[in-house]
Amino acid sequence: MATRAEFEQVKAFAQIDGALVGCMWIVSFACFLGNFINPLWGLVGLLIGAASIVWAAMRLRRFRDNILDGVISFRRAFCYSILIYLYASLIMAVGQYVYLQFIDNGYLMTQYTETISLPEFKNVMDLYGIKKSDMNLAMDSLNALKPIDFALQFFTMNIILGVVISLPMASMIMSRRKRKF
Repeated sequence: MATRAEFEQVKAFAQIDGALVGCMWIVSFACFLGNFINPLWGLVGLLIGAASIVWAAMRLRRFRDNILDGVISFRRAFCYSILIYLYASLIMAVGQYVYLQFIDNGYLMTQYTETISLPEFKNVMDLYGIKKSDMNLAMDSLNALKPIDFALQFFTMNIILGVVISLPMASMIMSRRKRKF
């Protein structure tokens, strides 16, 4: 991107797409929470999360074809993709913070505690050589996290994953040929 106007154009379109991907991630997180009630919700959440990556690639391709007449450099595609995941990560972090701070009331930790106390989980811990004291220490550490810590941890992880996903996405979407009408 050679000019400020080009960057502003990329940023404007990426904000919209990032907001939509962020909303998909929030729905996926809600489905993850529903997984404790019905395991089918976990599958739905996983599918929505995977679909968000495909959807972001389709939006990048649409930006290339409709706005840039089929020509986009790797650098511009990479920047666009990273910005999508940055904005989506911001929205997801806010959503997780709001949920954990104002809605959760210990539900998530209660569900994790119940899960690790199941006999099936104890068999898995024995199989992998995990001691009950180690698991309790891990649960205490997780329980000590404040909602903002949890949200920032996932924000950072989402940014890193966004950069990793953006590399192949930009290389697949980049094009030096003008679109034919």
